[in-house]
Amino acid sequence: MKRLHGILTAITMSAGLLHLCLWASAEGPPLVWTSTYTASAPRIDGQVDEVWADAKPLTVTIREALGSGDPVEVVLRALHTDDSLFVLAQWPDSTRSDMRDPYIWNDETKEYERPTLPDDQFALEFPLEGDLLISMLPTKGAYTADVWHWKAGRSNLGGWVDDKRHIISQRPLEGAKQYSMGGHNTIYIARPMDEGEPSYTTKAKPAAYVGDVVPSYKPQEPSGSLTDVRGKGVH
Repeated sequence: MKRLHGILTAITMSAGLLHLCLWASAEGPPLVWTSTYTASAPRIDGQVDEVWADAKPLTVTIREALGSGDPVEVVLRALHTDDSLFVLAQWPDSTRSDMRDPYIWNDETKEYERPTLPDDQFALEFPLEGDLLISMLPTKGAYTADVWHWKAGRSNLGGWVDDKRHIISQRPLEGAKQYSMGGHNTIYIARPMDEGEPSYTTKAKPAAYVGDVVPSYKPQEPSGSLTDVRGKGVH
């Protein structure tokens, strides 16, 4: 399972090119990620069609937020039309994690269990207010960011990307999870979705055996602001 996370701190325009300043690590200055204008929008199907040949690649190294371990190189490309931005991200992954919390058959109890298992994920954050930090665990201050969050075992089923926010605070928030910073501080993180119906929903647990591993999510038609971002990934 890989969770790839970057922070877009600024967007500027010059000479017909869109420049996105990307924080991909906690050290060093932001990288400049250049988007190229295209008259023909790429297909959103997980395949790399010919229009991407015009996009300038940018290779960044992604690491775990805490400890900076498990480095992964990600190749990013971007294209834009008059009204849309398209992002392509490619990275090596030797394990396929495209089911989130699937139902797993227990042959002893003759029923399904649903252990917590993560899926592959890719996210971009756009700062809205406050001092945004890559680790999401600031020792002081707070921030709010808009988030595009692709999830291999959920939003990817129907070809969508979750549009949501990350709200990080030193004070309790409704619906937030609490994280202890080694006894020195406590952080509260809320991840509310935008308004509307999400592009996936939970499937009921099968009453009888239909396979050793069964997906626990299925696609559905989203609505509202949750239809703002399309996305499709393949392994």
